[in-house]
Amino acid sequence: MERMYFLPLDEFKIDKKLSKDYLVNCHWALYCDNYLEGFHIPYVHPELNQSLDYSGYVTETFDGGVLQIGKAMEGDVKFDLPPGHPDEGQDIAAYYLWLFPNMMFNFYPWGLSVNVVIPVTHKQSRIFYRGYVSDAELASQGAGSLLDTVEHQDQWVIEEVQRGMASSAYD
Repeated sequence: MERMYFLPLDEFKIDKKLSKDYLVNCHWALYCDNYLEGFHIPYVHPELNQSLDYSGYVTETFDGGVLQIGKAMEGDVKFDLPPGHPDEGQDIAAYYLWLFPNMMFNFYPWGLSVNVVIPVTHKQSRIFYRGYVSDAELASQGAGSLLDTVEHQDQWVIEEVQRGMASSAYD
């Protein structure tokens, strides 16, 4: 609440174009681990990396969760933070909130993407994406504009890691 209190959550509307389900060939915890590990962004997500100032990426941990703060590149879409906000004066492109064990809340200037990771088997997970928009014009700009692209890039890398873990060379 300290960071999101200013958002008009009651005005967010479900967007069916941003609401999808994915079946991913990986262990559910591996999917969550990928979400929590931001080091791969410059290498796996070149488009997202153009919107985020990775040198200012911040990760904060707390009981039961992790908050990652993505700062916007100069001139890119950012939150209009109110006076007194903990990040006042900073160009924040996104807040990525993970809550134990399997929920992600991705806040963007245009709205919110909720991701829920459901184990199917030890090698397969279902990801429920639900998009809620408050400003449709901004949805096509900035860090949150490439949700499908970023998801497919993540799926590719996670499935490769899952395959690598099945290798006889992996201990």
